[in-house]
This record gives sequence, structure tokens and C-alpha cells, in this order.
Amino acid sequence: MTRSEAFIEKSWRTTGLAQLLVARLRDDGRTDIAFFLVDLWCLGIKDAFLHDDATEAEFRALITERIPEADRERLHPACAKKLLDGAIAYAERLGFAPHRDYRKARRALGGLDAADCPETFTFGRDGQPFYVEGPHDTPERTQRVLAMLEARCGADGFGCELAGDADAELDEARDALRAFFAELAAEAAPDFYEFAGLVAALQICPTPVPPTQLLARLFGPDGRTWRDADEAKVFADDLAVYWNYIADLIAACATAPQDDAGADPLDIYGDDFEDVDDATRAENLVAAFIAWAGGFMRATREWPDAWGDALTRADLAPHWRVVRAWADPDAPEHDAFFQGGEPPDASDPAIDRLPAAILALLRALRPSGPPVVA
Repeated sequence: MTRSEAFIEKSWRTTGLAQLLVARLRDDGRTDIAFFLVDLWCLGIKDAFLHDDATEAEFRALITERIPEADRERLHPACAKKLLDGAIAYAERLGFAPHRDYRKARRALGGLDAADCPETFTFGRDGQPFYVEGPHDTPERTQRVLAMLEARCGADGFGCELAGDADAELDEARDALRAFFAELAAEAAPDFYEFAGLVAALQICPTPVPPTQLLARLFGPDGRTWRDADEAKVFADDLAVYWNYIADLIAACATAPQDDAGADPLDIYGDDFEDVDDATRAENLVAAFIAWAGGFMRATREWPDAWGDALTRADLAPHWRVVRAWADPDAPEHDAFFQGGEPPDASDPAIDRLPAAILALLRALRPSGPPVVA
């Protein structure tokens, strides 16, 4: 007798895009596992593959790799099929066919009847198709999608978010977060760069920590008293945008060639300090590195279970020494790393050792990068 299980990313209702896994566990102990990347707002099934004849242990490992426990929810298998069928039908009405490997992957849906699902799903956003340009969409692909949508729906009958729009949204969110933390300088709160180090660390650790847990601890055990609900919502929205930006940055660094000099997982830029003289600019840049490393190490103290054995692995010890030296002037590693016990200036080669150490850690702990969450 076979049974089925299905899991989907929790963010699917708000982002319109989700990874969905369906497994058919056969009575011979083997498992067929189907993966789908579902766009509920426009394109239907954007990606699909089938991993057949797997063991149940391989199935559990694949779930953890693709959708960490904190980011997933269980879906009734019949509802998974109903969701997939609905997404395909919606996309086909717009002229978009499911991914070419969907036919193979749907073997894992055998025996499921969408009529057994009591839930009702809606497609599109706010009553119309909404196309979100993906990071791998070429300009030609984007233009074809927009042309098809305009032909089917009219110029005002659909919405879209292009990569340039996302860049502007990120710039706005990052600037807002920098200003927010600058206003808290007199309070017991992190500065922006400590916050940035925290965000990166929580996505590099072997068991990623969701942003909701960061919010719960970011402002210390007493939390933060917000002026009103709107202030809290604006911060949460900016955090979501920034969180996903760091996820993309880490994923790009994780898969970049080993000799790629541009692979830098630290969100610290000289342009952040361009409105001061050169000496102050260099001083501020070094201070940002120290704060970023402090935020990274804070994540190891507050969420030790998320790191597993990463903090004690002998192969990672040299990289941890560099991060600790930057993060804590009282650490034993500090004087050995910084000549005379003083941090380097902005032109010192030691500056490059922190990004290199973080890059080595993320490639060892999150080789495929972290998941993006909403």
C-alpha cells in the first residue's frame, strides 16, 4: 500500500512563489519524490524534477535541504495536486505551459485526487496576473512574458515587478534600516552593521534561523516598544526585503568560482561613508567590519544549536579565529591577528581576511546557499 506526503514553503500565500515537494512512499520501502517550483500568480510550474526510487531517509534529507523545518508546512497530498492543477490551468489560460519536466515529475502524484481537497485556492494577485522577473530571466524572456500578458489581458490587465523595481526596493529598505538603527544609537540596540552580521550568520549556519526568531531577540530580552503598529510593520517589511537580499548574496557567493575576487558576503560598502573626509571614512569602514563580525559572533551565542558542530570543527578553526579577532578586542586571537593589538586601517590586507573567512565558512556550511523567505 502506498501513502503520500506533501510539504510547501510557508511563504506561498504572500509571495505567490513556493517550492512544493510531494512524495509517494511505496510499500516496497522505496519513494518517488517530486519537486515543483510553483508560481501561483502567473507562470504556473516554473521548474520540476523527479527523484525516483529513493529511500525514505533520502526523502527526509531532501526535505530538510530544500525547505528547512522552520520554513515549511505540511500540505494534504490531495491539496498539493489541486494547487498544482490550478496553477497549471491558470498559467495555460495566459499562454504559459508547465516546465518540460513536469510530465515526469507528476508520476509522484499518482493515486491523488484533487477532489478530495476541501480547500479553495486563488491564483493571480489582487484578481489579475502578476509577473515577477526572476534572477535567471533574460531580457528576451521577460519581454516575451510581458508581450504575452499584454496580448491576453490588455495593458492594464496585469501587474509586474521587474529586477530594476526590486533593486529600488532594496535600496529603499537598506537606507531605511540604516537610518532606523542610527536613531537607536543611544539605546541598547545593535547598529546597522551588527544587524547585517546577524542576518548573514543566521542564514549561513547549518540550520537556518527564520527572521521571526531574529525579531524576537534583536532588541534584547525586553524587546522593543514600538511607537505604533505601523512602525513595527514598516520595520518587518524592510527586514523581509533585506533578509532576501542577503540570502541572494550568500547563495551567489556559495556557488561562485573559488577564484572569483568579487565574491564578498559582507554587506559593507565604502559608499556608505562617502560624506566624510578620507581619514574618518577609513575609520568608519573599519568600525563597520568590527560591528559586522560582532553581529556574526552574537548569532553563535544566541542560537548555538543552529550551528551544530560548526563551532568546534578543526577544519574551520582558522576561519573562526579571524572572525573572533575582528569581533572582540579582548579575544586571545585579537593581539595575534592585529599587530600591536590595533585594528588595521582600510588599506591593510587584514581587511580582506574577514570576508575570506566568512566565505570559507559559508561554503563549508551552506554550499548551496540559504533559502529565501518572506
